[in-house]
Amino acid sequence: MLENLRRKSLTKTYHDPIHQVHFESGLAKYENHAEIDVCTQKLSKKKPTKPIFPRVISRISPESFSYFKLVMIACPSGTFTMGHEDEDDNKPRTEIIERPFLLGETEITQELYEKVMGTNPSWFKNRPQNPIEMVSWVDAIKFCNELSRLQGLDEYYTENSNREDFGWDYNSSKNGYRLPREKEWEYAAKAGTQNLWSGTDDESKLQEYAWFEGDWGTGTTHPVATKKPNEWGFYDMSGNVSEWCWDKYNPKGGANADRVARGGSWYDRAWNVCSASRNNYSPNSLGLKLGFRVARLIVN
Repeated sequence: MLENLRRKSLTKTYHDPIHQVHFESGLAKYENHAEIDVCTQKLSKKKPTKPIFPRVISRISPESFSYFKLVMIACPSGTFTMGHEDEDDNKPRTEIIERPFLLGETEITQELYEKVMGTNPSWFKNRPQNPIEMVSWVDAIKFCNELSRLQGLDEYYTENSNREDFGWDYNSSKNGYRLPREKEWEYAAKAGTQNLWSGTDDESKLQEYAWFEGDWGTGTTHPVATKKPNEWGFYDMSGNVSEWCWDKYNPKGGANADRVARGGSWYDRAWNVCSASRNNYSPNSLGLKLGFRVARLIVN
């Protein structure tokens, strides 16, 4: 069923002012390069013999923010089985992804975070290709808005006047960067499979896909995209750093309710880095194993 929906979705072309992605090529990617102020597209009306990766080049200001590369992967709309029978707070059920979306191929790196925000709060500093950590949910929201602003996109989030409540609103018609919703994150992590971990269902092969089971005293994060990707091309969705999602852990909680983090980290054991495993933290929590990746809607 999922593959039929995926094939149907892959025949569509989606547009917005910043990118154009043609899904007929299969696994569609785009790259942002911020050193040239013109836009180019590489698309084909014929079915290609190999995947096409459209490149999007857009101007960024200020001048000090002279270059960055952010690769995102297009995920089609569809249905999937979310959860796992052994997860008490995430039992199996069918979920629908109503709208296609883009999700970062990797976690946000220290290098990109510092270029956007002007600071690097990481504990494991001076490792530019390692994922950013020691960032709260609120920090991740602010990064999304700032990256959107630098690219001339509409900011997706609006800060609530009651700042003590960590209250943020969003506008789903905006084209800016955002955190993935929890079901979008798991959808991309499972990538059309029911694998226990992102990329594999075999624990003996998990080392090929994930950084995990590190020692608390000497362990560390690792450069992104140095393990194997999953079936849709995403790296480090199991392990390296746990990734903030938009959702409240308890949907009925107030504005200051715990938020969800997914994927486990360099420190966690194998079960805690599985695709259905959930963690919860206060929106202002900081940790050596807490980071994020960004998403965007695809505007049809």
